[in-house]
Amino acid sequence: MEYRQLGKSDLSVSTIGYGAWGIGGKPFWSTEGEENSIRSIEKSIDLGINFYDTAPVYGFGYSEELLGRALQSKRKDVIIATKCGLVWKKEDLKAIRKRATRESILEEIDLSLKRLRTDYIDLYQVHWPDESTPIEETMNTLLQIQKEGKIRYIGVSNYSVDQMKESLNYGQIISLQPMYSMLERDIEKESLPFCVENDIGIICYSPLASGVLTGKYDENTKFQDWRGQGIIGNFTGDVYVSHIKKVKQIAKIAQKHGKTLAQLAINWLLHQKGVTTAIVGVKNPDHVEQNMSSVGWDIPDNDLKIISDILNERN
Repeated sequence: MEYRQLGKSDLSVSTIGYGAWGIGGKPFWSTEGEENSIRSIEKSIDLGINFYDTAPVYGFGYSEELLGRALQSKRKDVIIATKCGLVWKKEDLKAIRKRATRESILEEIDLSLKRLRTDYIDLYQVHWPDESTPIEETMNTLLQIQKEGKIRYIGVSNYSVDQMKESLNYGQIISLQPMYSMLERDIEKESLPFCVENDIGIICYSPLASGVLTGKYDENTKFQDWRGQGIIGNFTGDVYVSHIKKVKQIAKIAQKHGKTLAQLAINWLLHQKGVTTAIVGVKNPDHVEQNMSSVGWDIPDNDLKIISDILNERN
């Protein structure tokens, strides 16, 4: 396993991170049961993964609870990242709201610490920008709990360049967690160059475009979960059909190298300038092992050129 320094911190994180969104289950995903989830975490530790990303909203606390149980005996050997800023009054997808106020963050951090069975969080990230709350209030609250020792470092997720710039006026942020994959490359326009220039680590979520880059879906797929509701990403309409066409072409390159499409997609992402780690969701130990074949090799230059041409095609 390769490890990279995360921004200006002293955190050395595995290039493949454990994405714990999936094991949280409802309202976003189905799981393969608690035992498989725990075993997948244990397998990831055995294979050298040390970076674990979760959030309270994943399973309404369940994801954090699972990680807390599985990682408690390994706490000093792992880096735990969780988030704040999404809250709910009832366990329903439509009940989730953005809230990064002082009051909310102070409540959320204590709940996360309890669920994760730890007395500190290595990386605490604002999940989504809350435009109804001043960034100054959010950052000052994060700096307070950092001073209290409850969190080691501050990060942000889904922030624009302007929002990162304003945050930096109040204190250090060491990372940005954006959606980034072969199929979702918006951050390359502004956010990625800004992060490279300011030594802000990039933690990529949805590196497989929420499953599209596994190759198991086609243009006729009708998603019945959150992906079919237009919440985030492109899983319907002409953009989705265009993505499927590109996926089918890129899959042939993966096959040529004896890799799965997913392994090629993760490898490609980890070779993009500025990327620190990709957090990949898993449901069982086999998924963890499969992900490990994403690293330790390079895509030949001629195939990188072909991939680039495919991705830049206008369908």
